[in-house]
Amino acid sequence: MRTKVKILVVFVVAAFVLTACSMMAGMMGMGDLMTSMENMDAVMSMNMQQRKQHMMKKQQAMLDYGKTLFHDSKLGRNGQNCNSCHPGGATTGGEAQVPMTRMKMPIPTLIGASARFPKFKVPNDRVITLAQMDNNCIKMFMGGEALPLKSRESVALAMYVTSLSNENEVAVGSGK
Repeated sequence: MRTKVKILVVFVVAAFVLTACSMMAGMMGMGDLMTSMENMDAVMSMNMQQRKQHMMKKQQAMLDYGKTLFHDSKLGRNGQNCNSCHPGGATTGGEAQVPMTRMKMPIPTLIGASARFPKFKVPNDRVITLAQMDNNCIKMFMGGEALPLKSRESVALAMYVTSLSNENEVAVGSGK
C-alpha cells in the first residue's frame, strides 16, 4: 500500500512540475526557462547556509543596483531621475508637467505604491505592472526610452521601488 501511495505522490509531483514548467515556458520563453532551471539547479545544490548567503547577496546586489538606477539621470534625456520627483521614494508634492502637452499630473509617493500593482491605468488603457509604470515615468517625465521588461535594469528598478513598500498592506488595483 505504501508503495502505491509513494508512486501516486511522485506522479502528482511530476505532473505539477511539468505543468508549472509548461506555464513558465509559455510566459518566459524557452531560453529564459532553461536559464532559470540552471540557476535553480545551481542554487539547490548548495547546502542550506551557502544557499541563504548566496540568495541574500544576489538580492542585495539587485536592490543596490535598483537604488543606483533610481538616482541615475542617464535613464532619461532631460537631467531628471526618479529621485527628482520622488526623493527617498516619497513625493515632492504638487504636479509634474507632461512634456509636449498642457497636462499636469500629481506626483504620488512611491512608498506603498508597489502594493497596489498590477492595476488598471487609464492612460495605458490596460492593467499594467510596476515595471511598466516605471517605464511610463521614464518615457513621460524623464524623456528616456522604456527599459526592456526582462532586462536587469527593469528588474532592479522595480525591485527597489517594491522595497519602498515594505511594511505596507497589499491593495492590488487600489487607486490610493
